[in-house]
Amino acid sequence: MGLETFPEIESFQKLPRQVIVKGGGSRFSSGEGAELRGIVINNIGHAIRDLKVNLVIFNDYKIPVLNTSTVPDSEMLPQGAIANFTFRIEDYSQEITDYYLYANWRFDDRE
Repeated sequence: MGLETFPEIESFQKLPRQVIVKGGGSRFSSGEGAELRGIVINNIGHAIRDLKVNLVIFNDYKIPVLNTSTVPDSEMLPQGAIANFTFRIEDYSQEITDYYLYANWRFDDRE
């Protein structure tokens, strides 16, 4: 499911039953490095915790050149909640264009 299909979604019932990670805007500045922003949607059906977003960047030959992770603005998400994240990579010398995002999390069963 591409990012362009999100405006057509009217409710969470139409989303797949999973934790969805989508990259949004990417930019590059020679002084600040590369930056990638995105969102995480919890549609797994249960609250989750210890959320971490992972980024793998590929070069022109589809070989992974960088793997890093970050914690979104909320590492605990109830069902249907959305969090955002930002990757700032100061020593990466170009805009992030070819990448793969995925999330690691645990069920929040502490209730």
